[in-house]
Amino acid sequence: MSSLEKLVDLHCHLMPYVDDGAYDEDECLELLKREAAQGVRTICLTPHLRADMFETTDEEVQEHFAQVQRLAREAELPLTLYHSREYHYDRILRSRLQTRDLRPLGAGNTLLVEFSGREDEAEMLEAVDRVRRSGYTPLVAHVERCFAIHEDWAFAHELRSAGALLQVNAGSILGREGLRQKLLTRKLLQKDLVTVIASDAHDTSVRVPELGLCAEHLENKFGRGLARRLLWENPTAILNGQTIRGE
Repeated sequence: MSSLEKLVDLHCHLMPYVDDGAYDEDECLELLKREAAQGVRTICLTPHLRADMFETTDEEVQEHFAQVQRLAREAELPLTLYHSREYHYDRILRSRLQTRDLRPLGAGNTLLVEFSGREDEAEMLEAVDRVRRSGYTPLVAHVERCFAIHEDWAFAHELRSAGALLQVNAGSILGREGLRQKLLTRKLLQKDLVTVIASDAHDTSVRVPELGLCAEHLENKFGRGLARRLLWENPTAILNGQTIRGE
């Protein structure tokens, strides 16, 4: 077991009826219970917003978030809940950047931005620049899936220098996505390029929440300090709108 007393999950799909995450309220509640049992105390639910695939309105997300809050409250789970979106970098996000019709993570200005994974370096850097010029800080979701990073892991340095924060999935660190992604995330951790680790959990059978196991793995491989920073300090700072130490 990890020695960390509390963890933050900044990217997950536990909210039912909004995307490809939790199927219904029963699965949502089971996922919430699993998170709490692993030491997670703060969760930001991040339903997809992606053109022609997941276009649930913000109003619907708000309604379902209230349902999730009720489930957690009735089960007496020790959880503080937030909600935002996982914004796919597409025509919807580009339009909303102009109107600032967006919901950042917590009280700050950080947006969880997802790429298809096929963008090249120039396209990703242009996207980061556009998000930042609109007044937001992009947190690149599961950056280890991006082709440009697989081609050259050092491109992560350029993304960070351009002002992006980088999130990796706990499952990738634990090898759930294959050896290649496990080795890539290890390299990014060794080079101190990762800002946040999150579960990106979707269900109770395949894409499950594993932050507790990941915290234990990180402590054993990299030390308690790094585990605490990536699983508690940095995500807490993002939610509170505070500057991340070292940024």
